[in-house]
Amino acid sequence: MKALVYLGPGKKALQERQKPDITLPTDAIVRVTHTTLCGTDLHILKGDVPTCGPGRILGHEGTGVVDKTGPAVTAFKAGDRVLIS
Repeated sequence: MKALVYLGPGKKALQERQKPDITLPTDAIVRVTHTTLCGTDLHILKGDVPTCGPGRILGHEGTGVVDKTGPAVTAFKAGDRVLIS
């Protein structure tokens, strides 16, 4: 999958990353259809968030379709359209 990756202050790249998998019973995998950067992402890109190091994937707000859920997820199922805030 493609991801916008923070490489350091003022540096970013679109990189190929491995598709995530369910690791916890409460996990859900969402196929993102639309996303955007928020103010926090912009601060990370400027280097203003020292806890975010190179390699961080940006763009955590979006919409998509649930691909897979862990066994403890009861409010969503594969195929549901969701908003990620």
